Amino acid sequence: MPQRRETPVFATQLGSLFGEDALLHLSRLDAETVDLVFADPPYNAGREAWDSFADSAAYLDWSARWMGEVGRILKPSGSLFVCGFSEVLADLKAVGLRALSSFGGPGANASCRWLVWHYRNKANLGRDWGRSHESILHLRREKFVLDVDAARVPYNAHTLRYPVHPQAESSRYGKKPYVWQPNPLGAKPRDVLEIPTLTNGMREKTLHPTQKPLELVRRLVAAASAPGDLVIDPFGGSGTTFVACELLSRRWIGCETDPGYQALIAERLSQPLATTPAESATPPDLAAEADRAETRRRAQRRKLR
Repeated sequence: MPQRRETPVFATQLGSLFGEDALLHLSRLDAETVDLVFADPPYNAGREAWDSFADSAAYLDWSARWMGEVGRILKPSGSLFVCGFSEVLADLKAVGLRALSSFGGPGANASCRWLVWHYRNKANLGRDWGRSHESILHLRREKFVLDVDAARVPYNAHTLRYPVHPQAESSRYGKKPYVWQPNPLGAKPRDVLEIPTLTNGMREKTLHPTQKPLELVRRLVAAASAPGDLVIDPFGGSGTTFVACELLSRRWIGCETDPGYQALIAERLSQPLATTPAESATPPDLAAEADRAETRRRAQRRKLR
């Protein structure tokens, strides 16, 4: 790992947590030494003291500075995930692309995929549109690594009902004749990830107000890094990134300035880590639900005849 002068507030065999400001800590790291940065930064939503900025201009300026440091420390094969509301990330996308392109030398060309985290189990009060998603920017350097097999998900019931079928002659995809069969590792991950948000009563839920589900973070870390890679989370929060890294054998470095959240992270990492899927790991099977609904409708129609 890159050498640092400060002392961690907590450490495991794989990683270290520091109580230093994220921007200052990132500036201490050596250039092109990090494989992946997973960032769940303040959204400037004003709901917490650490989530409030003077105005949008101040927030964008701060974001440009920490993203600039990320662009400097990422390897040419590295990626940056940034979580946020879509209306916030719409302003940050161009900022992030500039940051990752600035340190790549001649011909460097960062790119971005816009991922959507969709959930249907969130209470929505008030008189505005109910929120059922957040977004994640996948910003990546020119030689980024993406292991889709590491993030595959179970096929839905409809696909498994017809597991083998030939490619149609009119299809633009695949060489014909071609017979599609399910991949034994599961379905290719899509850019919409349906994972329930954490709610009170779930075993995984902590007191952190913006905690992300372990399955969401695990899937992204697994796809964009390999065992032994170095993962940075500059906004440690509840420590979910570090839990995912421990489960996936990734080295990690994190920052968290709040002593209460430092203690929360230490507590989570000091306990035996779950080896079984989290509650958030099995989203509803939409096709199966649709099949059940159709069966109920047919039964009702038969009763009415």
